[in-house]
Amino acid sequence: MSGIPSKTDVVVIGAGVAGLAAARRLAIAGREVCVIDASEDVGGRIRTDKVDGLLLDRGFQLYNPSYPEGISVLDLAALDVKSFSPGVIVSIDGRNYKVADPKREPTWAIDSLLAPVGKISSKLKFARYAIGVALKKANSESYDQRTDAFLVAKFGKELTDKILRPFLAGVFLEPELATSKRYLDIALKAFVAGTPGVPSAGMQAIPNQLAAQLSSGSIHLNVTAKAVASTMVRTDQGDIRCRSVVIATNARSAALLIPSLKVPASNAVTTWYHIADCAGTELTEGKSTLVVDGKKFDGNLDDSSRPLVNTVVITNSAPTYASNGRTLVSSSALGVHSSTQSELQVRSHLASLYKVPTGNWTHVATYPIPDALPMMNAPHDVAQSVRLSTGVYIAGDYRQVSSINGALASGRRAAEALLTDDL
Repeated sequence: MSGIPSKTDVVVIGAGVAGLAAARRLAIAGREVCVIDASEDVGGRIRTDKVDGLLLDRGFQLYNPSYPEGISVLDLAALDVKSFSPGVIVSIDGRNYKVADPKREPTWAIDSLLAPVGKISSKLKFARYAIGVALKKANSESYDQRTDAFLVAKFGKELTDKILRPFLAGVFLEPELATSKRYLDIALKAFVAGTPGVPSAGMQAIPNQLAAQLSSGSIHLNVTAKAVASTMVRTDQGDIRCRSVVIATNARSAALLIPSLKVPASNAVTTWYHIADCAGTELTEGKSTLVVDGKKFDGNLDDSSRPLVNTVVITNSAPTYASNGRTLVSSSALGVHSSTQSELQVRSHLASLYKVPTGNWTHVATYPIPDALPMMNAPHDVAQSVRLSTGVYIAGDYRQVSSINGALASGRRAAEALLTDDL
């Protein structure tokens, strides 16, 4: 794509949600903004492919309509988020148990209490803790530690390994739960406040909405930044002179532009999509309920016979994800997997989790995502500085917390710092 300007007020490098949020805030303040991105479309890691009447998000992603940053910048009514069930189904020894907050899923109360995933007292203690976290303001200065150490000490090993670890491994994309407890508390607060789901038009509807709020011609795709200075960005299509720069790429690309920048490693995930040979009403009671394997982490963090960290019948809540009433199932495993053998293992695991034959399910697509989520090892600063040097700012979920809300907040903070500095 040609036509990048030779001069502008601010160059934003990266058209993911962090970069788009920064550009939106700057444009509202009257700055002339040029957004560049090396990809062929906006969204960064949040992309949706349209294939044969299907909506296929690149990797399993959800949006929580309670995110405060999203409430400020998105049209939630137009986004039309189709929320999933506010609970999980835990598969243990050939039986599935429904576990949820009884206040939100009253009919699951008995199953939740009797599920063999820990003592009733531990379950109630965790429920009280989650509600308490939701009611208080997050404290980024509080003592931080690994999530697993906190959960085992507070709620016991059985509850941790049979339900909390299987569920949170899919949130953090790492099984050891070395992720910061500060982020655990932020995630719990969001889960209590709202139920995650997917926009009816796919996850890419989120960055598309942000991009639509910018002036025509301000976003330039297929443009790669090569070098950055406070008053110039060198690209593969020429130099852009400017007053300031916001680097809003992923962590790996940011480190290439700023070699001195310390960035976290990334957690990987692989997502498979299948069309089931049965109606969605025959799976998980016709609801989009996340299914996890309660035995996956039972003394072994890498059991090849149990590859999946979670699976969900996405069309039970979002029928727009598959035309002609088809049943679309999204399933994810930690790490990068692309072999035929991996898909066969996934299919076998799906049969165990859903208690139905899966031999005739149609494999639609596989998405190995090596940089799916920045790691947030404890201790983690949930609001790192957005100023790199005079005139150079940085945004990205890895600078805040690894979530869409974190990316949006980071972009806004970078823009507001730039405006405060009057650059």
